[in-house]
Formats: sequence, structure tokens, C-alpha cells
Amino acid sequence: MPARACFVLAALLLGTCTIPAAAQPTSQPAAQLSLDTLNGMYRSELGALLDPSSVQHLYDAHKLLERYFTADSSDQRKTIVEQLDATGLSPTVLGRIVRLRMGWQALTPGVYFINQKSGPYAIRYFLGVPRGYDLTHSWPLVVRLPTANAFLTDSPPDAAAVARIYTQWINDELADHPDALVLMPLLNLDELYGPGTIGMNLVIQPILNAAGQANIDPARVYLIGHSMAAHAVWNIAIHYPTYFAAINPLAGSADQVWQRIRLGDLRNILVVVWHDVSDTVVKVDESRAIVRYLRGMKYDVDYDETQSIGHAPTPQILEQEYTKMRARTRALYPHELYVQSDSPDTIFNRIDWLQIYQPLDGGPLSRLIFGHGSSGISIYRNGFRADATQSAPNTISIDTTNVETLRIYLNDQMVDFDKPVTVMVNGKSRFSDLVKQSTDEMLKDQIFLGRGWRYFTGIIDLDLTEPTSRPSSRPTTRAPIHYTTPDGKEHTYIPHGD
Repeated sequence: MPARACFVLAALLLGTCTIPAAAQPTSQPAAQLSLDTLNGMYRSELGALLDPSSVQHLYDAHKLLERYFTADSSDQRKTIVEQLDATGLSPTVLGRIVRLRMGWQALTPGVYFINQKSGPYAIRYFLGVPRGYDLTHSWPLVVRLPTANAFLTDSPPDAAAVARIYTQWINDELADHPDALVLMPLLNLDELYGPGTIGMNLVIQPILNAAGQANIDPARVYLIGHSMAAHAVWNIAIHYPTYFAAINPLAGSADQVWQRIRLGDLRNILVVVWHDVSDTVVKVDESRAIVRYLRGMKYDVDYDETQSIGHAPTPQILEQEYTKMRARTRALYPHELYVQSDSPDTIFNRIDWLQIYQPLDGGPLSRLIFGHGSSGISIYRNGFRADATQSAPNTISIDTTNVETLRIYLNDQMVDFDKPVTVMVNGKSRFSDLVKQSTDEMLKDQIFLGRGWRYFTGIIDLDLTEPTSRPSSRPTTRAPIHYTTPDGKEHTYIPHGD
């Protein structure tokens, strides 16, 4: 690839190039939204749970929630939780409003370049805001992953040109589809979008960050990409399936064994696939094999196969696929979940309300090193899975293979907390009791999963090596695992519950 193109995008990533002011967000954060503005949003989120006489009380508690997410230490967060508990507001009420941000701005239509630091992550992406955007209502978010073609030219674009390219892409998208926000991560030519964890986070962290910039509907988030970006669509979706309603990989693949084991995790995502028979860049059999597998699982798959078009879809095909993808709204708390993995990383073993913490026998831990990117992926030799169904009100049935400990997350939209919850695992009763709701646990999970994408106010931890279980705190740290990477270096991995 041209060295100049690498330099330009690297400089953008390092912050040494200046994006034109027209593409930057407003420089000063807005003041907190007023009680009058938030009152309508409270009504929308809470419905019958809203007590009109306690709106000011709710507003004050909302301020405490904002402080929780900006707190510098666990001690500060603990104090804030105590203050929230003292308000007397239920975890359910707090959980339903936690996604609302007092700092949302009344963004004007246009393209914004977001350049922020969050913990270990440098977050850089372009966000398109459509005409008519209203922060008091939630909006769909379309995440488009650009390919590298525009940057690998004989005369590579400079920083200003890179910004113009992204701005044009997003403006074209907003003109064609003015009913959704559009996000495009700034492409890193070294990391791309993975498949390693650093590359995937160049997509996932902007998505999580965007929920703090605009009012995004967590049930209507869509991921689309072509060619190398389609490979990333597959890989990101199978690792982070909680966040997407539908995906649209165009002429892509996920053909590695460590990826295929995770394809079952797409149960609650609409998969819209296109490929052409005459494609010489990515063979059509790549898509055919995945589609066969997903259809064998009886998942929702829409597959279009064309002839004599080649590797790149036509504008008509793009619009067709886009329309089908956007028609899906995701169930935030689905009745059925399927988690299959061989990863020691807890975030990759969590889908919606189910999380596998520890396999019975993972076997040796290996580190996969990829041909590009600065990070790989760790995998166990032995896979594990949990197939869960909310089979009746307050009853959850789970079939597991090679699972030692798991956690079930619950909220008022899933169960009646005034009645016992029963959990059956492999045909045996493993839990039957009342589940206590907790603001503390709900907020800890917001930190883990991302603020506002879901809320869960009750948990059940199950150790399947024990005859019975009761609600408890997070699973304790497990014994360290020692492994050797291909370069001969010894490493230690300590699995945690958070």
C-alpha cells in the first residue's frame, strides 16, 4: 500500500493531523438537558411506571446516574449507589432511564468527526446526523465499514482529503436514507477492523461512544460492509451479537474454524447476504457455506445470489439489501439465546441476558496470531455452549455442554420479581427462588456491556458442579491458566467475572 496513505491515516489516528473544522463536533459540551425536555423522555421510557408527582425526584436521581459514569474510582461509584438506593426509586425505574443522557446535544444536520479518549481506547469516527434529528426520540444507527480502496491510490489523500472523502460518503448516505444516523469508523490500515481484538474495538468502541453523542435506539443498529469490510461484518457480529439487529455482509467470508464455532451466536440477528457466482476475489462458496449452516440452525437468513455481476454489487443490489436489513427491529430481551464459544474472554461469551463464565474443561489455551494487526485472539482447545429458552413465565430452561459456571441476567420485562424464578439446566432444577433486584449490579453491568444497550436488575449465578445455587455476587476469580504463544513466550491468563 502507498506509504503516504499509511502516514496520513496513522497521523489522523495519533492526532497529529487536523481534521477540517467543518467536520468536527461542537467543541463545548452542552449544559444538562432541562427537566421539561427530559420529562417527555421519561414518559416514553417508563410509561405507567412514571409517577407524575415524582418527576423532580427522578430528575435528581438521574443526575446521580450521570455522576456514576464519570466517577474516577470504585469507591466513588459505591457512594453514588448508596445515594441512589436512598432515593427509594426502584432499580427497574433507574434501569429504564439509564440510557438517557443529560448531556445529549441538539445536533444540527451534518457530519461530525469524533476524536475522544475513553480508558485505553482512542475513539475516532465520523457520525452523520440526518435532517430532522430530534434528541427526544431514539433513532436507528447504520454502521458502514468502508474499504481501503479510496486511500490506496497513486496520489494518496492528505488529512483534509480523508475528511472530505468520509464526509461525502456520509452525506450521500444521509441523502438516500434520511431516517437514520450513520457511523463510519476511521480506518486504520494496520489494524483494519480485526479480526484481532484491537481492530474490532476500532468499530465497537465508536458504536458504544455514539450512544453518548446521540439518541440511538439499541433495537435498531445495523452493520454493513463489502469485501474486506464484509469479512469484518461477519467477525464483529459473531463476537458482539448483542449490539446488532441485522447485518449485511456483501461478498465476504468467515471461514476460519475459530469463527465457525461462533456462527450459532447469530440466532437473534437478521443476516442479509449477497454474493455473485462470478466473483473471483471472494469465492461464492464462502457465503454459501455460512448460509447453509445458519439455515440448518433455522435462523433468519436472507441470501441473494446473482450471476455475471462480479465482486462489487450494483447500486440497485445495495439498496435492495439495505432495505431488507433495515426492516428488522431486534428483540432486546429475546426468549431464546444460543451462546457457543471457545474464548476465555468474558465479553465474547455474553449475549443479551446469558453469560458463560467458565467451561468445565477448556483444555490448553492457544493464542492465534494474524497476518496483520497488532493483536490476536486467545482460544481454548475445547468449545462450550449454552442453549437457553424462556419456556414459560418465570421459567428458564438451558441445555449446556462443557459449562461450569454461568450467569443469567433478568429484568421486569422478562420476569415477575414478586414470584419465584425457576431455572432448569439439562432437565434438572438448578434454581427456584425469588431474585432480588439490585441497582449496584445493574450499574456494574452497564459498565461491562455499555451504557444503555440493555438493563438488567437481577442476576442468578449458577455453578453447575454444585447441586443447587442461589443469587450471589459475581463469580470469584478462577485459577490462573498458563500457556505458550507461537513465539515461545510463557503467559498467564487469569479469568475474571468482570
